[in-house]
Amino acid sequence: MTVLQLQGTKLEQKRISKPLPLVRFFLASIGLLFIIAMHYFQHNPGGSGLELSFNAAAWIPFSFAISCGLLEICRQKVWRYSRMTLILFSCCVLLSLPVFYTNADGFAVLNRLLALWSGFLFFISLQQFVFTHSQRQRLLWFITIAVLIEAAFGWYQFLWLGANNRFGYDIIANRPYGIFQQPNVMASFLATGLVIAAYLLARLPRYRGKWAWQHLILLAVPVLTIPLLVVLNSRTGWLGAIIGSLLMLPYLHRFAARYQQRMWGLVLLLSLALAWQISSTTDSSFSQQARVTLASQRSIMMPQAYEMFTTKPLTGYGYGKFEATYITQTALWHQRDPSQQHAGIPSLDHPHNELLYWAAEGGIVPLLGLIMAALAVLISIKKAPNGTQLALIGLFFPIVLHTQLEYPFYHSLAHWIIFIILIFWVDNLTTKYHRYQTQYILALKVSAIALPIMITSFMITTLYSGWLLTKFETTRPVDINYLVKVNNPWAWQHRFEWDLHLTQLQLGIATDKPQLVADYVRWANQKAQTWPRPALYQNLVLAYYNQGQTAQAEQVATEAQQLFPGITLPSAAIATVSSAK
Repeated sequence: MTVLQLQGTKLEQKRISKPLPLVRFFLASIGLLFIIAMHYFQHNPGGSGLELSFNAAAWIPFSFAISCGLLEICRQKVWRYSRMTLILFSCCVLLSLPVFYTNADGFAVLNRLLALWSGFLFFISLQQFVFTHSQRQRLLWFITIAVLIEAAFGWYQFLWLGANNRFGYDIIANRPYGIFQQPNVMASFLATGLVIAAYLLARLPRYRGKWAWQHLILLAVPVLTIPLLVVLNSRTGWLGAIIGSLLMLPYLHRFAARYQQRMWGLVLLLSLALAWQISSTTDSSFSQQARVTLASQRSIMMPQAYEMFTTKPLTGYGYGKFEATYITQTALWHQRDPSQQHAGIPSLDHPHNELLYWAAEGGIVPLLGLIMAALAVLISIKKAPNGTQLALIGLFFPIVLHTQLEYPFYHSLAHWIIFIILIFWVDNLTTKYHRYQTQYILALKVSAIALPIMITSFMITTLYSGWLLTKFETTRPVDINYLVKVNNPWAWQHRFEWDLHLTQLQLGIATDKPQLVADYVRWANQKAQTWPRPALYQNLVLAYYNQGQTAQAEQVATEAQQLFPGITLPSAAIATVSSAK
């Protein structure tokens, strides 16, 4: 064997022994998330977080993406990080600190903190890969394709679905929410896709007036999204799309070719014309109501949440306790001055403003963490090349606006992932990465392998348990076997407990079994401390009357009237049980 052959053999052995980069697997996970998993539909009664099936499905490829990033650290034995990494870590620590306060309910806030730290791990995972230009662009292309899929689904809901359709879509209100089940979440998703499409159009290579298939995809985005935003009648979506698009215009003017600018302008005009035509020929009860008034419950709940923060600015009212403390505190304020203080809004578990939410529960510390993260991103944007700063702000604007008017990150995991990708995008354009050599990778490797296995198992059982609960709630006569088969009650704590104990109360009243009613009373009294809902109090009053405990029933009724002024409560003569709301 010659020297050259020997050297070639050694190089080949070295190449084989060294694992290949995981960038393709990472991008495949992100593509699977945006193109398939986040569009998964399964019947459910609404809610947020894992109560929405598409979020549970999206967590599966999301966990694999995080795992790929952690394994890449193990492969290289190098951790790549930037100043933004350290700042965001500090912010996550500040956001997590109040869970150790004595007034916190750690279990109630566990899901939120796990999602927070998972997002940080995803940001770290993104930083571990040295993407090529096309690979980095692919992250935004996945989002664009997801927006087109949801827009197509929205048009299908708006134009073709009839009454009693398989998706449970309300054709009377006719606000096509796509997979998100909430029109404003759909609107901010479409608005984000619109500004990303404009951004990508300006970054396309100039083909000397020639067309490429990328042009057709990007130009289809405004045609499908703008008329749908008008149909959705979402002021959040309108503002996000309009201001985000205006912020993108200087970027298009500077970096897009002339023919690309002209085609984008023509497509926008065409989209606006279609939107005008559709809005003038369609009618919905919601649209008529929205045109008459701009009044919103936000004008009540946000000042109340702000007053909660100013009342306890240092410690807040306790992580995981917003709903209970909100309804109790607003009831006290309303009793003191009914003419000036509104009564609390029933079943409100979020004040529709992310800053107020963390501040009301945790005080000043998490608020400082959020402000620090926002300033870090803004400073990074300021460091971006001239002519790009406004466009980068425009990418964030629809989602950031939505976080100040509602809670999109709790309704949609996709929004949270997009937000992190955009932070990475800005950081990647403006930062210098540092490298930290690490030799102790066994624990990291075990964690990277165990993470997707654990999350996938948990999410599959979550989807299965949700399907069982839906079957239980919709099957007549009631089949208790569906409840017995639920194998993940932790993901469905409130709903599972409600179904179980409400059935127990109904059975106890129907079969004259006082012990079942007494069990419901014990559970309801304990549950009302952390989950005060009107239906819970209504059924508790009914249970006391059924047991002949009139004094206790009247006491609970008085408390319910204080917490929920105007609530309708059963009398001793009523023998039916109200349903959950």
